[in-house]
Amino acid sequence: MADKRLYVITCVDDQSCGPADPPAEPRSGSAKRIGIYAEHKAYQASTADPDSPNFITKITAGPMVTDDGKYMVGSSFIVEGTREQVEAFYKNDPFYKAGVWASITCEQYFSVQGIQARPPSSL
Repeated sequence: MADKRLYVITCVDDQSCGPADPPAEPRSGSAKRIGIYAEHKAYQASTADPDSPNFITKITAGPMVTDDGKYMVGSSFIVEGTREQVEAFYKNDPFYKAGVWASITCEQYFSVQGIQARPPSSL
């Protein structure tokens, strides 16, 4: 089995459908995002359950928002897994399946400072 690594996943929302109407609270977003938000939250909860087949170790996860914090414009995750596990994680998300995210990047990440820091020799 391949070694588990840290990955940063950055997902930018498709805004072509316009904002949700009425706006969601406490944060709104695109009509696509808000329309499937409950399914996304349920899936993300399942990925945090060690007994779930969807489980993945999340270092951090959450929405990217506008500067005023009121409008979600994407999602960001730092997770630990193999490349295959990480790709399955985001490709099984309802946001991915519904086309909420217009673009996704998934890059290996080396933490050199902070809680998950790895010794420089591992770089």
